[in-house]
Amino acid sequence: MKNLKAVLLVLVVILGFYACGKDDDPISNDDNIIIPTRFSPDGDGVDDFWMVNDSLNLIDKDHFNAKIYDTSNHLVFFQSDKTVPWLGVTATQTPCDTGLYYYSVQYKTWSGLERLRTGSVFLSRKQP
Repeated sequence: MKNLKAVLLVLVVILGFYACGKDDDPISNDDNIIIPTRFSPDGDGVDDFWMVNDSLNLIDKDHFNAKIYDTSNHLVFFQSDKTVPWLGVTATQTPCDTGLYYYSVQYKTWSGLERLRTGSVFLSRKQP
């Protein structure tokens, strides 16, 4: 019986050591929600649009909005549907110039984690 208790104790310690903590849990951690910092809407099939990458579907679709601002702080893109990308154009479909833009992304995950993430994205266009 002593050996069984010792084996169980060792097993519990090993499982506790290798078990995932809350920070490693993909559902409780928003590191799996990727926000691009550059894109090039040139139609080559590589990085042609800007969109929050939620490949694990962690974001509650009813609690999402993304805003893109130019350097003059004018809103050039707003979207509350996480599946709609920014194609590098304004609301009137005017192509935005090459340059730095600023984003604000607010969301809530299915586990209740609420986030406001901000940063910059570089839009690159090929010169004619």
